[in-house]
Amino acid sequence: MKRVELVLLALISRAAAGTGVCRGPDGHDGTPGMQGAPGRDGRPGENGDTGDAGMLSGVVGEQGKMGPQGDPGQPGSHGSRGFVGPSGSDGEPGPPGPRGQKGESGEGGGLAGKERPAFSVVKITTTDPRPEDPIIFDKFITNEGDCFNIRNGIFYTCKPGWYYFTYNIVSEGGLCINIMKNDRKEAGFCDVAGRQSNWLQYQMNSGGTVLQLRMNDRVWLETTPGNNQIFGSEDINSVFSGFLIFPAE
Repeated sequence: MKRVELVLLALISRAAAGTGVCRGPDGHDGTPGMQGAPGRDGRPGENGDTGDAGMLSGVVGEQGKMGPQGDPGQPGSHGSRGFVGPSGSDGEPGPPGPRGQKGESGEGGGLAGKERPAFSVVKITTTDPRPEDPIIFDKFITNEGDCFNIRNGIFYTCKPGWYYFTYNIVSEGGLCINIMKNDRKEAGFCDVAGRQSNWLQYQMNSGGTVLQLRMNDRVWLETTPGNNQIFGSEDINSVFSGFLIFPAE
């Protein structure tokens, strides 16, 4: 209502001024209105510039003395097992240990039969052999492996390896013996020093050799022409022997 009155008063004043009517004195100030409600907060202002760094005013003191050692702490838990390190260098050999007790004897395991051939044959008759033919013997002393044929006087190799052959033959005169291998002379021995006047005195012709033999190689003794006088009896024997020294690998 008051507001309407004020508007009318203003209109009347302006009309009066237009007509040249004198203006009256200003009225008194009205009564102050009631205080309005507080306004909303304004927006935050921008950050100010960073100030200069302050100066240290204090002086660093000397390091103090170490205090007494504290009590031991509780043991920690075991850590995980580490990797195996590289092997160290070999140490010096230790001193020899005491000698052990003698062991029990084992069972025999040697070669036998055709695995270890050995023979020995004897001549007990006085018959001059045919030169360049195998000397025939009368009986066995031993024939391990059955590798010697007494019928033809030849040894047949039944186990390859190195063999030793030897003979001791009695003669009443000139005698030359050849040790033969597969129709080839390997060694020869002669005893022709006796004279006709003393041929009734017995002489011993001996010889031997080592031969390397393959399977089925043949070995025998033979005489040479004109030097083939062999003596044999039950009391005075001529002997031919051979045996395997060691087998071929």
